[in-house]
Amino acid sequence: MTNTYERVSLWALIYFIGRTLILFLRQAVNLIPLAVVIVTGGDQLRLVILWLLATGLPTLIVVHAVASWWCFRYRADAHTLHVREGILKRTQLTLDYDRIQLADIRQPWYFRPFGQSILGVESAGSDGKEVELAGLSYDRAESLRQAMMQHKENAQGLAAIDSPADDFRVDIDSSVAGFRLTLPLSELVRYGLMHNPVLLALPVVAYPLSQLDLVDDWVIPRVEGLVTLIERGGGVLQTTLLWGGGVLAVLALLVVASVLLSIVRYYGFTLTAMGQRYQTRAGLLSIVTRSFQYVRLQRLVWSQGIIARAMGRWSLRIDQTGRPDTMQQAKTFFVPILNAEREAGIKQQLRLTDANWQSVHPASMILPWLMTTSALTLLVALLTSWSLEWVLGSLLLICPGVALLVWASWRLRAVYVDDNWIALRRGMIGQQQSWIPAYKMQTLRIRQGPWLRLWGTSALQVLSAGGRETIAWLPVAQIEALQSRLTKCTADYQGRWM
Repeated sequence: MTNTYERVSLWALIYFIGRTLILFLRQAVNLIPLAVVIVTGGDQLRLVILWLLATGLPTLIVVHAVASWWCFRYRADAHTLHVREGILKRTQLTLDYDRIQLADIRQPWYFRPFGQSILGVESAGSDGKEVELAGLSYDRAESLRQAMMQHKENAQGLAAIDSPADDFRVDIDSSVAGFRLTLPLSELVRYGLMHNPVLLALPVVAYPLSQLDLVDDWVIPRVEGLVTLIERGGGVLQTTLLWGGGVLAVLALLVVASVLLSIVRYYGFTLTAMGQRYQTRAGLLSIVTRSFQYVRLQRLVWSQGIIARAMGRWSLRIDQTGRPDTMQQAKTFFVPILNAEREAGIKQQLRLTDANWQSVHPASMILPWLMTTSALTLLVALLTSWSLEWVLGSLLLICPGVALLVWASWRLRAVYVDDNWIALRRGMIGQQQSWIPAYKMQTLRIRQGPWLRLWGTSALQVLSAGGRETIAWLPVAQIEALQSRLTKCTADYQGRWM
């Protein structure tokens, strides 16, 4: 530790140039009047403006990045991290180690050849990383991170001595301390098959491509040629095989791209646990080291899609703070793929019990079935100009089909509660399980509308630091007992929440 302010490495200019470029792109909307001048102005004015943009803008970005780097300084002492930055408007930020929630290290691909890294630090109550120290050697960044985490753990240890009623839940048993989990390359390939972001991006890319001449000049003529060839009855089999092979080849390329993205992101994935601290390290081009403490665990989300179910694999997301729909990636702790053996190991590490799932009332299927059936029947009626024959015929397929889907969803919908966890399960073909610490409740509210009252059931709305969940379609007496149990569990808990 030092008592004088330091500058980050000169290699950090790469980072500051990128940050300045992102800042410019965010402010690009302010250049709309200039764009109007370029379009409506004469050729000579347009040439002058474009020449100024082509030469002046890169120069301005580089000058701003150099000035930002020059003005950025930090100082780390035994208890706090001090940061000064700003060109015209100077700001100083002081982060107390006791309030630091996350301290992660990234080694982006553009820093790795030079042995540089980025230390990201987030304090309690912030919406994201408050400070990023770019241009530190990995050893320097790791030493700072270790000092911050060690100081926090020492402070928590003193707090535990002062508060002996601390619950056992925040302590890691010595029998499982030193836990280590690694993912081989074969598992990352499976993850690429389970989660295919390339296929999800197709609808987004399809519209811009449809606006290009590629569709009119290349796709449509070939489709018309195929239709003509089929109408003439010549080479139908060969043409069908050719086009079918082309479609399969495109799908194969998309799957390969998804697998490669998975490998690039999670190559060398390693999860280690020592005491209350968990840490992951992964990445092929850019290496990311991420850590969190068990006491900050707010929610566990186990997910298994249809492909993952066929493979017998799960993915695990550990939420630390905030609602899942607004949560930033930096606030989550993700294990991409787990087989049965690794799943059992990490469940033991997190002290999850074997859930005795309780199904909800079967009446919960009625409204989803009625609403879905009505919507699909109305859609058929509109498409067929209210043809009675089509509507009645479609009902013969829609009613049992929707009933089967609703039943499949109800079959997986279940609840489990003990003194340590609230667990909810949902899904249809795959499934998702949410596990919330039972002693971290912020709000518990019972809700019972006319429909729930008709069936003698009610719902319990649960608000915790990990988000909002609803336990519904259980008997009224059970919901009331559950509310009392969770209220007492939270009131009796004397440990830290985060």
